[in-house]
Order: sequence, then C-alpha cells, then structure tokens
Amino acid sequence: MIARIWRGILRVNISEDYLRHLGESVIPAYRAAEGNQSIHILLGAQGEFVTILLLSFWESRAALEAFRDPQGVDEFLLASEAATVYEVM
Repeated sequence: MIARIWRGILRVNISEDYLRHLGESVIPAYRAAEGNQSIHILLGAQGEFVTILLLSFWESRAALEAFRDPQGVDEFLLASEAATVYEVM
C-alpha cells in the first residue's frame, strides 16, 4: 500500500471556501480514482492560518501515478509543498 501526503497553508478567513472546493471537486475525484483506498483531510488551525493535510492511501504506486490530482486552486493557498509518497508497511 502507498500513502500520499500533501500539505498546504491558507488564511482562516478563506478556509471554508477552500474546504468547500475540496468537498465538491477534490475529494470526489480521489474517491472515484481507480486504486484509491481512502482520502482524509486533516486541519490544524494556528492563529490566523490553517494547515491542511490531504492523506490518501493507494493500492499501488502505479495507481497513484495514474491519478491526475484535481486540486489546482492555488489562489487560496499561501504556501504548499510537493506531495510526499510513502510505502506503508
């Protein structure tokens, strides 16, 4: 099994809009992707900022590599990191 973690940071005042975008576009795309086993959103609020982690699990690296991540709404984000992929033991 493969785990993928993506991290983004945004301001609290627009976090609801971004979460709505995730719920309407991103999460359904992950759930519909062949080989996706689950997707989780983790939120960490610190003052005026929110850190969002998207944690997804995949049956194989090939399934993850075939997936086209629909996130693409970078105007919400103050910062983001390239996703990190881990083997789950």
